[in-house]
Amino acid sequence: MEMHERIKELRKKHLHLSQAAFGEKLGVNRDVINNIENNRLARPEQKLSLIKLMCKEFSVNEEWILNGTEPMYIVTPSSTMEQLKKEFNLDEFGYNLVYEYLKLDQNQRDAVRKFLYNVIESEPDIQQENNTPREACTVEEAEAAYIKSRSKPARKMAQSALNTTEESAKLKDAVNQ
Repeated sequence: MEMHERIKELRKKHLHLSQAAFGEKLGVNRDVINNIENNRLARPEQKLSLIKLMCKEFSVNEEWILNGTEPMYIVTPSSTMEQLKKEFNLDEFGYNLVYEYLKLDQNQRDAVRKFLYNVIESEPDIQQENNTPREACTVEEAEAAYIKSRSKPARKMAQSALNTTEESAKLKDAVNQ
């Protein structure tokens, strides 16, 4: 397979982009992409800067485009983060939050998780009855408390439905008497 064929394969089969959309992402028009895919630019140096941009934009291995050398994609921490940013529509804050969290060592991650679960558990609707702060707990205890706290609305709804059913039965009995 020739270089121009690999570029077309990348665009169509892997990225599922039209020539216009592919060109737009690279800052060129559809005609440029059409000329490359139809091998109308005979000298590779004419395409080299665009190929470098293609590789950066889509995390593609430059050796794959130029020579067909596998792997096709380059997987780096930054390309993975860019994929997460696109997939979950992260703004800069969300992106940086995830990125910084992932750079932490395991003890630091445990501390962050514990902190977040304690914050969630200290919400007013699930605080202890006397409003005293909760004692420090392990990550596992915090996770269990979080899961338990999230099941309270379901229990409340079930109790509410039960009360409504009981009240309806009492009302029906009163009407029938």
